[in-house]
Amino acid sequence: MVSKTRMQALVKAFDAPAVAAALAESPDLLAWRDERGRNWLHLACATPLAGAGRDADASVRTAEALLAAGLPLDGAAFTEGAWQATPVWFCIARGRNLILATWLLERGADPNYSLWAAAFNRDLAAIRLLVAHGANLEDGSVDESPFLGAVQWSHFDAAEELLRLGADPNVRDSKGMTALHYMLRKGSEAAHFQMLARHGARGDIPDAEGRTAADLLRRKRDPELKALAERLAGGG
Repeated sequence: MVSKTRMQALVKAFDAPAVAAALAESPDLLAWRDERGRNWLHLACATPLAGAGRDADASVRTAEALLAAGLPLDGAAFTEGAWQATPVWFCIARGRNLILATWLLERGADPNYSLWAAAFNRDLAAIRLLVAHGANLEDGSVDESPFLGAVQWSHFDAAEELLRLGADPNVRDSKGMTALHYMLRKGSEAAHFQMLARHGARGDIPDAEGRTAADLLRRKRDPELKALAERLAGGG
């Protein structure tokens, strides 16, 4: 009988033959979940490649063995409202393993729920990968869109990549706040306002208190921001 501790070591080592043999010998292991609800596939996807000398191709073979044993392609370890921690999310957010993520996506894994993690990690390749496989740029499983999340983290490289791929620069959250509103609150640099303006951001959208970004920009001392206020008030 293979212990859970031994199985964890095999999965993290991406030892696909040993993983398959362990599940054949101890089929009860297939029902294992850790305290966060992760199964063996989640664990494999969450295991980082960087700094450990692990082989991405071996991670694919390990995932293949786990799926063949009966683990679900899209099973969530845990959820937060409508959002789900899927195997692809663990690849993007934790393992940073785009080869394994690509393999899962090509087999029909759900590309949604993971754009926030890609934006948080400032992983532009991951953003492109997810969108290429149909990820919803305006994913509504969280109150803020991935683009709005990127802006709030001041990850403007990720925010611009999302805009290039078609994200709505004028999306609002439940407070009526746009990216421009959050940037004003954070005191973002003028260059970032200019970037949003180039992508069609509008400054005439009121928040829940009726304040528009253009009105707030007009109060700034910076002449560049004052000039931008008039441009944004007209929708770019």
